[in-house]
Amino acid sequence: MNRNDISARFFLRDKYETELFRLLDRIETSIEKNIFKNTNFVDPYIASICNDVLENNYSHVKYIITGGYKDAERKVIIIYPDYYHKSHDLLPLKVLKIEDFPRGKEFNHREVLGTILGLGLKREKIGDIIISGDMLQIIVLEEVASYIELNLTQIGRFKVKAYIDEIHNIIPRENEFKLITDTVKSLRLDSVSSVGFNESRNRTVEDIRKEKVKVNFIPILTPSYNVKEGDLISYRGKGRILLEKVLGKTKKDRYKILIKKFI
Repeated sequence: MNRNDISARFFLRDKYETELFRLLDRIETSIEKNIFKNTNFVDPYIASICNDVLENNYSHVKYIITGGYKDAERKVIIIYPDYYHKSHDLLPLKVLKIEDFPRGKEFNHREVLGTILGLGLKREKIGDIIISGDMLQIIVLEEVASYIELNLTQIGRFKVKAYIDEIHNIIPRENEFKLITDTVKSLRLDSVSSVGFNESRNRTVEDIRKEKVKVNFIPILTPSYNVKEGDLISYRGKGRILLEKVLGKTKKDRYKILIKKFI
């Protein structure tokens, strides 16, 4: 496995390259020693690269890449030896649940994450944070679950009580969205993002170049990058949209598009 080839193939920049190679060192140690080892949580971009590297360079190695449930974004990579079976309880993950919200209070992702990091934990120990109705679920590495359960007693000015549950008891959130139909001159990333996020074209171009926009979790720095049906676009601080359908062209030769904006 040539790391320069990997870096060139995935157009890795410094911060991603450093993180990926550190993960690959951990994975290779597990493979060489034939021992069980898991990584911390990584974002979907790094997870997809690790999956590609393992599939194409270590086809004999047993591994799992998971965030605890089907549509998880943040994931851990688990390498396990031949004498383990997938039926074994291999997931070093737990879910912390808070079910009794203060009356009239709806927590958001930022304040929940900020509170957990304020306990002295690193981001890579925390997986997805699922907020649905009056339930909050926080996926974490097993090694920090008890610490969080004991110390997570307040979010903002509100008292809360967390308890540890098994990872298979996660209740996935049902995504809610609104539909947006509009026209764009082209399927460029800046054009589609401008429409989907109701932002000016100039501001969108600027933010793309500042690495604030990702397509399918991959940072894209080129405003003219062409998106296609099924692409998920995330815009830091503004949410996510999905280019659901290209409905054809108008008489003025503009693309008519259908966008799902997640809310």
